Amino acid sequence: MYKQPLDPHLMDDLIIDCQSCSGICCIALYFSKIDGFPQDKKAGVPCLHLCQDGLCAIHSELTKRRLTGCIQYDCLGAGQIVTQSLYPKTMWQDHPDQKEQLFSDFVKVFQLQQIRWYLLQCTCLNGMEDLLSDLTQLLMEIESAFINQECLKNCSLSNMHQRANIILKEVSRRFSHQWSERPKKPMFSKKLDHQQFIETDFTMSLLIGSDFKKSQLTRVNFLGADLRQVDFSGADLYECLFLTQGQINAAIGDQKTKLPPYLKRPDSWK
Repeated sequence: MYKQPLDPHLMDDLIIDCQSCSGICCIALYFSKIDGFPQDKKAGVPCLHLCQDGLCAIHSELTKRRLTGCIQYDCLGAGQIVTQSLYPKTMWQDHPDQKEQLFSDFVKVFQLQQIRWYLLQCTCLNGMEDLLSDLTQLLMEIESAFINQECLKNCSLSNMHQRANIILKEVSRRFSHQWSERPKKPMFSKKLDHQQFIETDFTMSLLIGSDFKKSQLTRVNFLGADLRQVDFSGADLYECLFLTQGQINAAIGDQKTKLPPYLKRPDSWK
């Protein structure tokens, strides 16, 4: 499925790096305790555990405290782009007049990074030669939006979504059996272990708590699927399509789980 050799640094700009951020996600976003965050928190209000340096005071205790929302969250590198490129050396506390725009830009950059992640995955696949021109052009435009605040302002998110969706739909049709845009039926806690799935379409499916232990999943499409507490222990996901780090962080796995080459095994997986 993948082109060889794969570029080991292809996704470097989409890997979360809290040390290079200022804790924007812990301020800008709405949190709910029921979703595994420390508190119910309105957007724009700092988390009670956020330190002045932008780091988390209880980061080493997240697993022990079962704060799954914090463990699963992945900004795809949006935080460091905002902190390092768009608002360099700017801490939101020092510039209260800019914070609303900064938080709004963070959300926009995160959405652009989501699009970028999927498009970069497409460039890794064989048989996409006819789409490479459109892929390359769209990726260049997204990267150009991160040059400065003015460039980001002039970048149309809706236009990016529309053009990316055309590409992702076409790639999905080529790789997924009976691909469909129709909403998928919920599959909560389904027992699907020790099975073989080939070109199965799980796009936008609710698979919460399902069991895929020791299953073989080949060219399976997980675009936008909800994988919270899905058990992939011992499963082979190497050739799965459109998996993100956030989805994997939300799932359960172990040292025998085979992941796609662009994803990292979560520390919580034993």
